[in-house]
Amino acid sequence: MIRYLKKHTAILRITLFLAVINFLAKLGNDGMLSPFILGRTCNNQAMLGAVESSVAVGLLAGSLLATLMKPAKKRIPLIFITTGLIFSGNIILSFTSQPWLWCAASVWSYLLAAMMNVNLDTLMREKVPTEMQGRVFSAKSTLQNFTIPIALLLGGLLADTVFEPFMMTESPAQQALSGLFGTGKGTGIGLMFFIIGISGMLISFTRLRKPVYRELDRTETDTLQIKLPNA
Repeated sequence: MIRYLKKHTAILRITLFLAVINFLAKLGNDGMLSPFILGRTCNNQAMLGAVESSVAVGLLAGSLLATLMKPAKKRIPLIFITTGLIFSGNIILSFTSQPWLWCAASVWSYLLAAMMNVNLDTLMREKVPTEMQGRVFSAKSTLQNFTIPIALLLGGLLADTVFEPFMMTESPAQQALSGLFGTGKGTGIGLMFFIIGISGMLISFTRLRKPVYRELDRTETDTLQIKLPNA
């Protein structure tokens, strides 16, 4: 229901925000984690398995935490803050070669991702009429997820043709960056993770200042008070 989304600007804007976030996530550790770990560990599949298991632990822990916590009074700030912090995991991954930190960053990122998704889904179910949810959520899902295959294709191309060759070729810039990201295979993807992490955090945190999203946190009482300020 594109017409419904166009009429309800806040829902459309948060859907487009999620399309950008999904794009960045798939360019980052959500899509490029395996080649990053395998490159940094000389194809150590056991280590990749440990990090991937940490992803599952993070999702489970986040789901349980969201279930046990009291419902947030204001979900929009929570959604944008957790989304921004998710991308801090990319930055941690990019700077370290310690496997335990890779695992910790994965638990951290996906714990927050689970909490963000729970609050987002709850918010959408509260704001979209029940009889329209199937059609609206279908359109919303299409819009926010169409960037995923594009990012997966682009991520591989950027890693293979831009970032990995750049970090393998000696130059003043490469030598300066190698002090932060290391040397060898996988460091180009690490540089990608850093750029994506900073971008995701900036995009997410700056949404907190946009008043268009705040109407999604308004209750019926808030709306009535706005319409009848002298009541």
